[in-house]
Amino acid sequence: MIWNPIAQSLSSWALVTLLGLFSKPAPGTLLSRSQIDADWRTVDFKTATCGYAAEIPLTFSIPPGYVVRNPKLGSEAGCFWGMADDLDRAFVSPTRIDLKKLDHGVFQARVTENVGYDPSTRKFTEEDDAQKILAGAGMTGASVSHRSIAGHPALVITARRPDGLDLYMLYIARGSDKAVLLVSYRPATPPTPADSANWRHFLEEIR
Repeated sequence: MIWNPIAQSLSSWALVTLLGLFSKPAPGTLLSRSQIDADWRTVDFKTATCGYAAEIPLTFSIPPGYVVRNPKLGSEAGCFWGMADDLDRAFVSPTRIDLKKLDHGVFQARVTENVGYDPSTRKFTEEDDAQKILAGAGMTGASVSHRSIAGHPALVITARRPDGLDLYMLYIARGSDKAVLLVSYRPATPPTPADSANWRHFLEEIR
C-alpha cells in the first residue's frame, strides 16, 4: 500500500470529524454579508488551538454563538469550535467524538504531522498529487489552491465526499516547523446553504 500524507489526513478527518455556523437563525437560513461580518468573533491563535500548537501571529474569526472547546484528547484531536449544544452531543465520552448529528457546522484545529511544508520547494507534502489523491479517495469536484494567508503559505482543499458532504480543509505552514496546522470544517447534517459561504468568510478573516 502506498502511504499518502493527504490521504492520511482525510482518514483522520473522517474518523474524528469537524466545524460551525450560526446561533440565532434556524439551520439553513441565509444571512446577508453585513450580518455575517457584524456577528463573527475574533479569537487569538492560542485560544483557537487550545494551546496544542506552537504560537504564530495569527487570529481567526468564528461564527456567532460559537464556543471553543478542548475535548482533552491530545494534539491529534486538537481543538473544536462550534455551538455548545452540538459539541455537547458530539463529545460522547472522554475518549470518543461523534459529529454525525450537527445542527450547525463544527471547526476542528489541530497540528498534523501527516502533511508538512518544505520551504526549499515552497510546497506542501504531496501538493502536486493532491487532485489525484482526492480522486482516489472517491472525492469529486476537488479544488486545491496554494495561497498566502496573512503571510503564511497555505493550502486550501475543498471537494465533495462520497457520502455527499462537502470537504473543507486548510493547511497553514508554521515556519521552520515541518508540521503544519490543519483547520477542517464539518458541515451541518443535513448540510445547509450557508456552509460554503461561512467557509469562505472564515478564510477571508484570518489575520
